[in-house]
Amino acid sequence: MSTARFFLHLLKTSIKASMSTRAAFLLEISLMIANNLIFFFIWWIFFRQFDDISGWRFSDMAILMAVGMGGYGLMQVCFGGVRELSNTIVNGDLDPFLTQPKNVMLHVAGSRSLTRGWGHLGTTAILVLFTGMTALSTLLLILMSIICGCIVYTSFSLMVHSLAFWAGPIDSLSRKYCDALFLFSLYPTNIYSGFLQVMMFTLIPAGIIGYLPVELLRSFSWMKLGALVGSALAFLGLAIAVFHKGLKRYV
Repeated sequence: MSTARFFLHLLKTSIKASMSTRAAFLLEISLMIANNLIFFFIWWIFFRQFDDISGWRFSDMAILMAVGMGGYGLMQVCFGGVRELSNTIVNGDLDPFLTQPKNVMLHVAGSRSLTRGWGHLGTTAILVLFTGMTALSTLLLILMSIICGCIVYTSFSLMVHSLAFWAGPIDSLSRKYCDALFLFSLYPTNIYSGFLQVMMFTLIPAGIIGYLPVELLRSFSWMKLGALVGSALAFLGLAIAVFHKGLKRYV
């Protein structure tokens, strides 16, 4: 079985498992959408009082939230296993994955699908419809931005949780660090300056997830698209290197 077919089969199995209790599945999705829309409503109230934040208007904020939540939701649905990676490493639960002739990193990442991810994806769909961002070119750029955001979220989580190969039980710290990335990605990156703005594109790459897609949709250019895709792939490459370096230590 090819890697792509294996992952699709694994993803299908993980999603079915997350939907096993239908009532709980729908309730969690509904609560997540409600929570996200309340947060969005707060920003709507803010922009009723102020025209912009460092040049960003309400429409830009809607794009930021749609892309940020979409990327995070896609990561949780497709690669929810990265959220448990540090525990998997510390508890020695990687051993069953090592005995199978499959890509270990992909197998671990796709071993779980988190229900709340569908809530984030549902919120993205609502925001896109609510703000009228339905032109084909706009939808394609939003989809590309969501995929790149998913790659960055997944890569960042993979790197942070892989530190357990060296540092031991750091699950709580890793989760907080990853949650911080999600929260920062829902705020305009251009409100920061100097060293903080550098951090938003490196140590906490919220700018790649939120700022670049907004700028890309405000005024498209191939350079901006290349920066978005290139940054996402760079983080993915770094994450793969860190995981396999740690895996050699584990074995």
